[in-house]
Amino acid sequence: MNRTLEQLQTDIILAAKKGFPVLLSGAIVFLLFTFSPLVFPMKIVYLIWILGLSVIFPFGILLSKMMNVNILVTNNPIGTLAGIVAAPQAFYIPVFIIVYMHIPEYLPFTIGLLCGSHFLPYIWIYKSKVYLFVTLATCISSLLLGGFFIELAFTTVPLAISIVYGIGILLIFRELRNNPV
Repeated sequence: MNRTLEQLQTDIILAAKKGFPVLLSGAIVFLLFTFSPLVFPMKIVYLIWILGLSVIFPFGILLSKMMNVNILVTNNPIGTLAGIVAAPQAFYIPVFIIVYMHIPEYLPFTIGLLCGSHFLPYIWIYKSKVYLFVTLATCISSLLLGGFFIELAFTTVPLAISIVYGIGILLIFRELRNNPV
């Protein structure tokens, strides 16, 4: 059966619930990052940031399974596109490692900007302006807090990102309730 682009988008929006479990996972992980400087020495905090990012997607999959949401839509080419759009984040890892090695104080700035920007294509994939908010709010807060208030960046940037993702989740719920597709 040939489905139209509109039908494919509708199918992925309904199956993946606009991808909110990944945002939820990110909100939880970044909230945990917020408290890491209170518990660990900064050299460990830097590593927690780099290694902790690798937890977000698998944790999002786990949360989606627990909530009966299918974020790994495989029978839909738009699901494949969503995976392709997410994949370039793997290429950010060398950037994070170089920042860690040379100017680790800028990890929140760098991670916030690069990870925040990757949500932009989901505006179209999920027909959701929420992802424009998530992209802009994550990038702007990371730029301002991580670029200009460096001494506070390891607590303020992850807290801001966690809050942005949390607001994004609430806005996605509202979109799904008011207009599921």
